[in-house]
Amino acid sequence: MPENTKRKRFHRNKTLALSKKDVEHQVIQLLEKADKIIQSDIDLAQNYAKQAKRIQMKTRAKFPPQWKKRFCKHCKSFLHPGINCRVRLSSSNKRLAIKCFHCNQYSRIPYHNKEGNSERINQ
Repeated sequence: MPENTKRKRFHRNKTLALSKKDVEHQVIQLLEKADKIIQSDIDLAQNYAKQAKRIQMKTRAKFPPQWKKRFCKHCKSFLHPGINCRVRLSSSNKRLAIKCFHCNQYSRIPYHNKEGNSERINQ
């Protein structure tokens, strides 16, 4: 191997490390923007949600539980009930059925009453 050849060195982009609270705050802000804008501009809302998803995946942070179910499991689009998805409750199966209008797939999520909640209501 000749001595004059130079090897290419790959350097990772150095970015500022944000704390988990800052990342979660930024993700929640983007999702709230998407939630407000989705009625007037669906494409812009989807872009905000994609940005939030990228940040979440890059930093390996967890979505808050109320936002986790707002993404389609099949096509990964941001869902808003009544606009781009339909939500139905099944009392016999104790399931929540969410149909995405983008990919026409169903996501079924089980739900149940906790015993602690029913005792508190009766008291």
